[in-house]
Amino acid sequence: MKLPRAVYAIWISFDKKTWTLIGRDTDSLAMALNPEVDTKQNVLGETIVEHSGFKPELALDNYLARTEDAIYENIRNIAMNRLSDEASTSAYMLEAILTDEVCKSDTVTLTGDAWIENVIIVPQEYGKDMTGFAIPFNVNMNGNRKQGTVSVTERIPTFTEETEAA
Repeated sequence: MKLPRAVYAIWISFDKKTWTLIGRDTDSLAMALNPEVDTKQNVLGETIVEHSGFKPELALDNYLARTEDAIYENIRNIAMNRLSDEASTSAYMLEAILTDEVCKSDTVTLTGDAWIENVIIVPQEYGKDMTGFAIPFNVNMNGNRKQGTVSVTERIPTFTEETEAA
């Protein structure tokens, strides 16, 4: 069964209590994994492929600032005051693959697999065109990725971290 794109949902939060669902103003949003792969040939004529990991990044090129978004004040503050310190730019990203399209959580509770991770938010510019005041930003992974499950009601996630069996 082909999954609809809208089962993959991303939220950003600066406090892990109030979350903003990302993607309202875009029809394309993808996590760039940026794999680190090196291909070499040795003296025996063999090809060696070394995969040393990923440097994932998410670019939100179409974020239109909305005062009701939980992330708005923080992102505005980072951009307008040109903040670069970790304390100001640190946030959390929650990714989920849900049982149905995230918009369906307006009427039913959805569940799914989820991953939460520390991130750094880096605005790229602000202003843009007449569609609205935009603050495009990049989300850079900063470690501490944890897997679990999520339940989503009215587009608001509740994350439960996976625990190891005793």
